[in-house]
This record gives sequence, C-alpha cells and structure tokens, in this order.
Amino acid sequence: MIDFYLCFTLSKYTMQKSSIQTIISHPVVRILLHILFWLTYLFISAVTVKRFYEDESLLQLMLRFSVTIPIDIMASYLTAYYLLPQLLFKRKYLSFSILFIVSAVAFILIQRTMLWYISYPLILKTTPSSPFFLMNWFYSFTNIYIIVFIVSGIKMTQRNFREEKSIRELSEMKTEAELKFLKAQVHPHFLFNTLNNLYALTLDQSPKASEVVLKLSELMNYMLYECNEDNILISKEINLIENYLSLERIRYEDNLDLEFNVKGEIAGKKIAPMILLPFVENAFKHGVSKLVSHAQVRIELCLDGNKLEFKSSNSKPAENKPDLIGYSDGIGLKNVQRRLELLYHQRHEIDFFYTETEFNVSLKINLD
Repeated sequence: MIDFYLCFTLSKYTMQKSSIQTIISHPVVRILLHILFWLTYLFISAVTVKRFYEDESLLQLMLRFSVTIPIDIMASYLTAYYLLPQLLFKRKYLSFSILFIVSAVAFILIQRTMLWYISYPLILKTTPSSPFFLMNWFYSFTNIYIIVFIVSGIKMTQRNFREEKSIRELSEMKTEAELKFLKAQVHPHFLFNTLNNLYALTLDQSPKASEVVLKLSELMNYMLYECNEDNILISKEINLIENYLSLERIRYEDNLDLEFNVKGEIAGKKIAPMILLPFVENAFKHGVSKLVSHAQVRIELCLDGNKLEFKSSNSKPAENKPDLIGYSDGIGLKNVQRRLELLYHQRHEIDFFYTETEFNVSLKINLD
C-alpha cells in the first residue's frame, strides 16, 4: 500500500520521479516497505480489539495476532500476485473460482489449527470453548479476507494506474510523432516557395536577389536551429513573419499594400513555432499571387495577457474561393488546424470567412 501511494504521489513531480522510483523498485527497499505495511496492520489490529480484552496488554495482543498474521500475508499475496493477474485478469474464471475457494478453505483450516494448538495453549494459557470443526465459516473467512481484499484492491488500483499511464504515454508519443510530421511538412513547403521567388529574381537579374538570399539565410537559421523547441518566444515568431513579409515586398514591389501591426506586451510570451506563418503565406499564395493588379494584405497580432489574437485579411480574385483543404503543391491550412488541435486543444478558436474580394482568418489562442 505504501509503495502504491508513494508512486501515485511522485507521479506529480516528473523531475524527481525517475530517481525515487528507482530507489523504491529496489528489492531491499520493497521488502522493507512491505514489512512496514504488515507491522502497521498488526499494530492496528491489536489496537482495534484492545477494548474487548482489557486484561491483556497491547504487546500481548500483538503477540497473539502475530501467530496468525502469516496466514493473512500468504492469502493476500497468493490472491493479489497470482490468482488475480494470472487467472482473473486473463479471464480464466473457472480456474480462479476453484483455486480461490480451495485456498480460502485451506487458509481457514490452517488458521484454525494455529489458534487451537498454539495461541490458546501457549499464549492465552487456556483451551478452546468449542470443537475444532464447529466454527462460523463466514466469520473465519472475513477474519482473513478483509485484509486480502484491501491488498488486492490496492494492487488492482496500482495496475489500473500503470495501464492508464502507459496509455497516456503512448498517446503523447503518437501526438509528438504527428506534430513532428506536420511541422516537417511546413519547412520544405515554405522554402520551396521562397526559392521560387529567388529564382524569379535571378532570371530578371534583379539587384534585390542578394537581399533575398540574406533574408532566406535568416529564415533557414530560424527553422534549422530555433524552431525545434516545443515553444519559442513570440518575438522570434514575429521576426520570422517580418522577414517573410520583407521577401514578399521585394517580390511585389508597388503592387502590394501591406500592413503588419503588433499590439500588447509580447516580452516573455511563448508560442509553438511555425503556427502563425502558414496563415501569412496562405494570404499571398491564394490571394495576392492570383491578382494581376493592386493587392492588399492586413495582418494584426494582439496580446492581452496570455490571450493571443491573430487576424489576417487579404484581397483575392472575385471568382477564387479559398482552398481550406490544402495548397495545390503544399499542405494548406488543414495542417495548421491539426497542429492547433494537438497543441492547444480546447484553448483556441479559429474562424475563416470571406467575401467576393476578400479572405479573412481570425485565430485566438490561450497561451496558458
């Protein structure tokens, strides 16, 4: 029991759990914990019946119970460590029932023998008031199996706790693998589009190609070395967006009306990397790039405490509907939505709405 409660409590402290569990799992430590549990049980049993035996000291009562406590221990361990895991949990119900009944009868008779031939004559200095086989079987059963049921219940609870922990860890591993896969899709998609822009500039022998290379190197440094963490400073994500917008300004020049505003206190606030950029990129790929004349993009990031609100608005051709399923050559907004579900489950709201000439995104995230 102590072993279980220690494990349950220590699960809350992940930094210390591994080392302490290693100590607890050591055979010598486990044996000492079990001995302590049974000594505690012996003491509580003696204290409980002390009022019925006022002439006997607590030590005498503990000595009397110590004669039969090995029966309680054997019955508990047989049931908790063999009958339950090897038979009941494996759905061998008939075998479990037979062995449980046979072992219960055997333990009752063994306890009766120890009481009749050790406790009464040697400790109590008296003789039993009833014949050996004239007994209350229900009383004898409960006398042994109350503690058996307690130990078995603890063991079952501990087993369920470990199974739930394993299921939770498997789920977390699956989620982590899916997140890595989704984020891995973002990087090549983003680089592919940027390299296309660079290629177009080099064909025109534009002097701005060198500036694009510089911005691209900064973006690659971010994606290769900084965004591999679970969370990064929002200021770095903003810098990433600004670098991307700088590339788009170079690309579209006077054909683009672009605004990017940041409001609120961003210092120290963190967010999952590469969450906001796909919305910005989508505004250009499925909006600005399809317009032959002047295009508009409005992006706003607002922080109010731990509440983040991100809005993106871009003009688009009147006949062009937003592609929410996926980019024609990329991963689309569905990828970002899935990452949001995994990273900010029930802590985010996202809305898409559009008119004949404009597409809008509204994203709210609770960063707690």
